[in-house]
Amino acid sequence: MDFKIRTTKTKSGKVAVQVINFLNRKTNVLKHLGSAAKEAEILILKEQAKIWIEDEMSSKGLFKEENHFNKHYQYLGFLYLYAYEFLEKIYHKFNFNNQFGGLFKDLTIARILEPKSKRDSLEFISAFLNKTHSENVLYKVITRYDERIKNEAETELVKVAQKEFGFDFSFVLYDVTALYFESFKSDEFKRPGFSKDHKHHQPQIVIGLIVTREGFPISYQIFKGNTFEGNTFLPCLLAFKNKHQIKSLTVVADSAMLSKQNLETLIASGLNYIISSRLANLKESLINQIDLEITRVNGRMIRLDNLIVDYRSQRYLKDRAEMDKQLNRAKLKLNTKTEKITNIKYLKNDKAVQYLNQELIDKNTKLLGLKGYVTNLKDSNKEIVDYYHNLVKIEHAFRIAKSDLEARPIYHHKEESIKNHIFICFLALSISVYLELKNKSSIASIVLRLKSITDAKILNKISKMVFFNRVSDCGKVKDLEKLSY
Repeated sequence: MDFKIRTTKTKSGKVAVQVINFLNRKTNVLKHLGSAAKEAEILILKEQAKIWIEDEMSSKGLFKEENHFNKHYQYLGFLYLYAYEFLEKIYHKFNFNNQFGGLFKDLTIARILEPKSKRDSLEFISAFLNKTHSENVLYKVITRYDERIKNEAETELVKVAQKEFGFDFSFVLYDVTALYFESFKSDEFKRPGFSKDHKHHQPQIVIGLIVTREGFPISYQIFKGNTFEGNTFLPCLLAFKNKHQIKSLTVVADSAMLSKQNLETLIASGLNYIISSRLANLKESLINQIDLEITRVNGRMIRLDNLIVDYRSQRYLKDRAEMDKQLNRAKLKLNTKTEKITNIKYLKNDKAVQYLNQELIDKNTKLLGLKGYVTNLKDSNKEIVDYYHNLVKIEHAFRIAKSDLEARPIYHHKEESIKNHIFICFLALSISVYLELKNKSSIASIVLRLKSITDAKILNKISKMVFFNRVSDCGKVKDLEKLSY
């Protein structure tokens, strides 16, 4: 039988490749290989047509298809091209691609898909994302930090927050975390300090983060590792206010940010605040007043000037259990034959005699189940407390950064490299939180779904050309595309 390869244009303007023969003066299409627009793709279709003709010319028996593949093709592995394309669209949606595309983009996407060291990320990008960057370029880029690029990214994220979540600068959340280094050598930038990761002997840096009510990150600042949390508050908030020329803004933060100077500066700057209060630090007379006025009914709230106090029965049970634990520990150490015992709550030392601190026990008993909030807003007590409870959103953002994106430990040594590492993690965090908010699913499950669509990398032994064959069933991620784009 006489076979011929025919190319013909389709209605869409592409070129179709077919295997035909002539019989009784009629043209018969024996095999339609497909259609393509690019010359390279057309050549691959023609090579496939040649292979089809060769197979038809010689019978291969029952295992024809398997032998056909082994003879003419070689499987070279799989790639996450779909996941890359998906995240690249989000990167472009955030308008990041114009200002810091290329290597920054690929490192950000790799941080989401497979967080590794920068050198290992290059290997992952090459092996699984089909992009190539040299180590020389990596070290040249990573050691040059430009604060203007960070500011541009924050500006674009504010635009995303406005468009996607209705952000209007009226309400933000603020909190601080620390990221430690896989090193014990300190310098002027990375220093030991109070570590939430219990890495007190290792140097660290402190990150102040501002997010929207939903938890979407819009700004951050880096501080030396030994910076007190409360001292990060005003620099971050005032810089954000001045940059965007904000006239009215309410910030929610935890008790570490509470100080007389911070509150006075916020008021002078025209900012409102809701900050957790350390009730145990209040004067005894005020604690007694709270104890008298608040009834131990779940959800009960009272207001004393700028202080709101609420009672929760679940919180009471937790506080009571912790207090009993500390009391039992103190009682076990009571009358121990030791000259002095330190760091035991509710236990006091008087020369060689130890005794229970009844005054402290009585005070803390009055505070069981209570939580305080300091504010200059005139909203209802319930609204203030509900505003504060949004603070869990920023805590969740920190968990994503530390766990899913593995922002720490940090392995860089130079300040510029450290700042670029944090910048890449910040970009990855913004995309991750955005995807979580849009899809109401964890970033871990979203990444798992994205990576379930792979592209087989196949070598055509005849043409020596490489092509990719994607898994056809993309149903698992169609909803992601719909909600994210």
